Amino acid sequence: MAEPGVSRAAPFTFPVTLLGAGAERALASGLDGRVMAVFRRSFYVESKSGGLACLGPPSLGGGPLNAIAALPDGIDWQASGLVAGARARRGGEALVVDGRFAFPLAGAPAWRPGPPAMSWTAADLGRGLDTLATRARLVAPADCLGPLIPGLAGREGAAGEGDFAASPFLCAASAGVAALRAWLESVLGDDRWGEGEDAQRLRGAAGLIGLGPGLTPSGDDFVGGAMIALRTFDQSGAADRLAAWALPLARAQTGAISYAHLACAAQGEGAAALHEALAALGTPGAPGLAAHLDAIDAIGHTSGWDALAGAVAAVAALGCQQSFQEN
Repeated sequence: MAEPGVSRAAPFTFPVTLLGAGAERALASGLDGRVMAVFRRSFYVESKSGGLACLGPPSLGGGPLNAIAALPDGIDWQASGLVAGARARRGGEALVVDGRFAFPLAGAPAWRPGPPAMSWTAADLGRGLDTLATRARLVAPADCLGPLIPGLAGREGAAGEGDFAASPFLCAASAGVAALRAWLESVLGDDRWGEGEDAQRLRGAAGLIGLGPGLTPSGDDFVGGAMIALRTFDQSGAADRLAAWALPLARAQTGAISYAHLACAAQGEGAAALHEALAALGTPGAPGLAAHLDAIDAIGHTSGWDALAGAVAAVAALGCQQSFQEN
């Protein structure tokens, strides 16, 4: 017998096994939407209200927009013939896509990031950043913002200027990265400028929004990573201020998928691998960091590394301020 709400004409059924908050909202009962974008191992569904959900296999990992299904890791949606514009509807307890693929949702566990890191020290962060910088030098891809991680962590040069010079893309990002880093150091420090001057102080960072190729450009991921790190380390005021600047710009300067990810980041939600890496940074010995970086590497083309670079900028600024207070 078919699952309730699953069309008998949909021969391929893949139960959803993990559901992010954004995906849950997008796939709510009554959905009559469309496939927005199709990749090899995943695809995006868009509701009429603009909500997005990304359907993919367990290797996609948890995240706010992800609906993880019991799919083989070798799935190839592009080869399946699924195309953008195909109908996606929720009937009963299942999502049916293109009349061929059914995704039962009943009982799917919710994915949510862990609570903010409440117990950490500047010394722990410093040692974690040392470990991360060493590893990033070895494994971060060259065609993203990942190579800036050692400099952003304060582990080489004042601001990683050598890394900027090594790549035209990094050179294009340099002014924006420097402006956002300076703002983070200010807002997490004495904050002499105050909230009313954020737009002026962040004007030089505006070029990050929409910077880079792909559906989630590197600059967007960098800003998103910074917001997630601020939430993770219980700096909600700074996260709110950064979101108030970034989201209106993103409406005009980037695409719908990237904007949706930025909106989730503004609430402190991103890829599970990023949350796990940040938790490790604040824990003595940074346990499991290498494995978390392997998972970061699997996010998009370079999205994981770009988001991690932004997160490191925020964590390093916070660690410097905490170190000053402790001393």
